[in-house]
Order: sequence, then structure tokens, then C-alpha cells
Amino acid sequence: MSLRINSQAPDFTAHTTQGEISFHDWIGDGWA
Repeated sequence: MSLRINSQAPDFTAHTTQGEISFHDWIGDGWA
């Protein structure tokens, strides 16, 4: 899968040392 400028990255969850995060929730309205 390739991403282009202005395309939306897929959402995923990850287990971190801070607990489980959802990428879209973590990034919010910011840029990644």
C-alpha cells in the first residue's frame, strides 16, 4: 500500500508502554 500526499493513512491500534492507542485518536486533527 502506498500513501500519496493528502491521502488518509489507515487507522490501527498499537500496544505501547502508555497503554493501547488508536492512531486516528492519537493524531487528532494534527499531521503525522
